Amino acid sequence: MLALILVEFAYPLTGNLAHELIGIGMLILFLVHGGLNWQWFQTLHKGRYNGLRRARVSVNALLLAAALLLILSGLLNSHLLSSLAGFEFHALSRELHTAAAYWFLILMAVHLGLHWKTVLAEARNLLGCARSSRLRRFALRAFSAAIAIAGIHASFERGVLSKLTAYYSFDYWDFDGSVAGFFIQYLSIVGLYACLAYYALQWHTSRKRSPGRLRSGLLSAIGAFRKR
Repeated sequence: MLALILVEFAYPLTGNLAHELIGIGMLILFLVHGGLNWQWFQTLHKGRYNGLRRARVSVNALLLAAALLLILSGLLNSHLLSSLAGFEFHALSRELHTAAAYWFLILMAVHLGLHWKTVLAEARNLLGCARSSRLRRFALRAFSAAIAIAGIHASFERGVLSKLTAYYSFDYWDFDGSVAGFFIQYLSIVGLYACLAYYALQWHTSRKRSPGRLRSGLLSAIGAFRKR
């Protein structure tokens, strides 16, 4: 799905027909993903909601809202439907479609970041890297920092804020530039928000553990003092 949404941003390269067909493919994949995780929807009314669960549910709800707006605005902005209807829709649908697409991209990155620990675990199993390594951790953190820096630069370069606020919907395509560079820019934007979500989750987890560790440390110190 990530690959398809990145191709969708290359509208001047793919053309309208491919853009709309890929959009249909994304819709199918989105429905399949929801169907495979239907059990998660059934557990929404069960159990206790802590801060982390509320955050994950909120991100998923916003992602679903962005997807629905993306689908609706895509239908309103469809050239195929416009030709069948015999008239064109207002340009506002294009602005909404662009804003929904960028919100979908950012929220999908956040969703990925919140589940990045699971992704890493699956990758370790596939590669046979069961043990953790300091060198590997350092390399991953350095790579994450490089991606985040590139993502910040790409966010300004692509005008992400103006797209998210529906202030400006029209994008440009540098035909003299590299196609790979275009996709690397958007991948770095995804990486930026995935990293922010992942490390925010790590900070939240460590902050929850810290009081317990401090309390156990204090009790151990008091016990050792009493033995004296």
